[in-house]
Amino acid sequence: MSPGSPVEGKAARTDDAPASSGDVPAADDEVPASSAAGEALAPASAAADEVPEPSVTGNLPPLPKLEEDPHAGLTKVRKKTHNRLKRRLKIAAIVVAVIVVLAGGAVGIVWALMGQGGIAMREAAQAEDLAVAEDASTEDEGQTVTYNGQTYRYNENIVSIVVIGTDLGWSTTAEGNAGQADAIMVVALDTETGSMRAIGIPRETMVDVDEHVGSAFIGQDKMQLSLAYNFGDGYATSSENVVRAVSRILYNMPMTYYFTIQMDGVAVLNDAVGGVTVTPLASIPGTRIQEGVPITLLGSNAQRYVQYRDTSYLESSSDRQARQTQYLQAFFSQALATAQGNPLSLVELYRAVQQYSTTNLGIGEFTFLASEVVHSGLSNLTVTTLQGTQQKGPQFVEFYPDEANVYQTVLDTFYTPVDDVE
Repeated sequence: MSPGSPVEGKAARTDDAPASSGDVPAADDEVPASSAAGEALAPASAAADEVPEPSVTGNLPPLPKLEEDPHAGLTKVRKKTHNRLKRRLKIAAIVVAVIVVLAGGAVGIVWALMGQGGIAMREAAQAEDLAVAEDASTEDEGQTVTYNGQTYRYNENIVSIVVIGTDLGWSTTAEGNAGQADAIMVVALDTETGSMRAIGIPRETMVDVDEHVGSAFIGQDKMQLSLAYNFGDGYATSSENVVRAVSRILYNMPMTYYFTIQMDGVAVLNDAVGGVTVTPLASIPGTRIQEGVPITLLGSNAQRYVQYRDTSYLESSSDRQARQTQYLQAFFSQALATAQGNPLSLVELYRAVQQYSTTNLGIGEFTFLASEVVHSGLSNLTVTTLQGTQQKGPQFVEFYPDEANVYQTVLDTFYTPVDDVE
């Protein structure tokens, strides 16, 4: 199977494929790719209006029986019972709990929720199978490493949340049509100091991705990170698959939590904080957004700014990621400034985006995070984007990360120099 290609009987829609019924029209489709650069068009057989219903018995040969799923026990794979009502009920419970906490509810409830959330998140941060770079040395399975003459120790207080932006709405009707992950970012929070930083990972990063048909694991293949989302139900299992792939890129750092948002939700979040002001890095066709001219983004303009991509040139995705990073930092600063004066604003943001998102953060974890953010006094978010090289593959643009840069980013984010802890 070639990188980025769909499993037989499971069509993986690329950015350039026509949107399926119920899909949000992709901004990428507005400027067609040239024949010389950019991602190639998906094969005609993968067009959305020709995608067959995936059927293990109809479109695929009999699957061999696997002795063991290598991921058994690592994640809870749920069947497709995710619907809008269940997500709303879960998030409503979270919101009620957070309102009690942030509005000065009973002391016992406050400490119970925060305590449970803190314990759960710290347990999630415990590393079990850390990997190290080939030119790094370790004697305790990656807990302490020496790299480029500096010794680092793994920081067990770091909790990571993989934030995923998807290009397909919650109208998924069959596995194999879950869409792609348009934006992937890891937010790392130090629960001891309250510091936070993020790692932006290019969607075209080539990585070994788990492939599933239904709940059956059928193997791995190297492909774009964005395609990992397609191998799942469009909700939890898709997000979990992206999380596993992200962990592989980042030397098996613990990645337990995810927050997945449909791109339509960007406009809602944006307006919930009163709009976000940026100095555009590029002009966006069909809008009043002009490069270099400051503007407060409102409504659909916010979504257009972070989603639009001119696929006629090779670097279009990296340029879009730069805009996404710029926007996220501006949004984060504004949301944090508001939260310092009004903690309940975090609850309002969560409520605003509930119908556009899915997450495995429970009541305790969300309460703990909200408390940490409010009390840490954070005013901005530091974002580091992985460096590497882009090239046009047989079908898709492929990004190969600079492993030295990746590993140093991992050390700077998940480890602490020994001199700083002794």
